[in-house]
Amino acid sequence: MSSAPAQKPIKDAATVILLREGEAGLETFMLCRHHRSGFMGGAHVFPGGKVDQSDSDERWRRRIDRPVEELAERLGETNPALGLGLLVAAVRETFEEAGVLMASAAAGADLADARHSLLRGESFFDLADALDMQIGALALTPYARWVTPEMESSRFDTRFFVAVLPEGQHATHDGSETTSADWLRPEDAIEQMRAGRIKLAPPTVRTLQWLAGFDDAASVIADALSRKPPLVRPQLVTGPQGWFLALPGDPEHPEDEAVLPGATRMIFDDGAWRDAP
Repeated sequence: MSSAPAQKPIKDAATVILLREGEAGLETFMLCRHHRSGFMGGAHVFPGGKVDQSDSDERWRRRIDRPVEELAERLGETNPALGLGLLVAAVRETFEEAGVLMASAAAGADLADARHSLLRGESFFDLADALDMQIGALALTPYARWVTPEMESSRFDTRFFVAVLPEGQHATHDGSETTSADWLRPEDAIEQMRAGRIKLAPPTVRTLQWLAGFDDAASVIADALSRKPPLVRPQLVTGPQGWFLALPGDPEHPEDEAVLPGATRMIFDDGAWRDAP
């Protein structure tokens, strides 16, 4: 009698949707992952990554301007340590992947040198001490939570945050895990995907669709603050017409209530994701 296949572990992760207002309107920062990356190779993504054990170190409490219990509540989490880890991971990954520090630092701090130290493997907490870093938790607004479907080889429980590019900072790719970067208008990113110039994952597509409805960053953040971050657990469904990705609220999804506006199923057509009617 064969045993059931082992469930793939789901890793906690954090992603940051960086925003700025460019000459042509609202823009978001997107990185192209190296084509040899084990997860989402060659795709355009928002800065982010998995939560490391050190991100939940209790010592971080003194470098954050809010109690960790409040952080957890904002994320809909019951575990304060996880809330702490998600926030720190969001800040760390954005600094590592985009060179943007979502925190204050001592006057005269060399952020470019600090980023290089982080990329070389220096402890983020040690860097925080050296920079006298203080994280303003309200600068990162929870937006959504997506869980990777079961068919993927790597699975993540990713919390998405929205943040405005801090004044005076410049976002750049790291040249290792990511090979290029662009500030893109959300609608332009979707059009580039449809034209086959870039690859996007379903959560990125739906996030860009959401962003395309706003003219400025303040309106984006106000909308994210107006509701609890939706939990989205896509399900792969196969049938006579092929396969599609079902979202909550779809007749083929186990969760009856829709958590996102718009279509409840997505299909992969000619190299691009689009909503199915």
